[in-house]
Amino acid sequence: MSLHIDEATPVLSAEQTLTGWRREFCVELLGDGQARIFLRAVPAASLKAAELRRGLLFHRVNHAFHDLPGCVAASRDVLERLAQTASRPEPTPDNLFATACFDRQTWDRVVYAVEQWQRRPPPTSCLPHAAAPMPRSDPALSRRPTRG
Repeated sequence: MSLHIDEATPVLSAEQTLTGWRREFCVELLGDGQARIFLRAVPAASLKAAELRRGLLFHRVNHAFHDLPGCVAASRDVLERLAQTASRPEPTPDNLFATACFDRQTWDRVVYAVEQWQRRPPPTSCLPHAAAPMPRSDPALSRRPTRG
């Protein structure tokens, strides 16, 4: 399997949410078509350049985001494509800070899929659906009485 999913969801308290803590959807590009997907809580915005050195892509998600397995299932194709197209070059004396190489358009598709997942309508209630009212077949029953 090319995607390793860490299902642990970091808990954010109401106080942390109010003081700027956020959750980030993260994809760590491991190379050889492998990627680790997880959520993390951070006290401030992450620095993209620093994270790219580690082969880590991230996208801010809503504080209520909690269904990582469902999100990954919905966007599995594009996540696998991202993992397959990514590479981790070995640092060389000329470039000691080699970063991960990845297809930017594929990452943009991942971000779009995550955004769509967050914006989906909430799941329906677990209560049974009320049956639709039966149509009246007798025309006399559907007429209003006339006042006279």
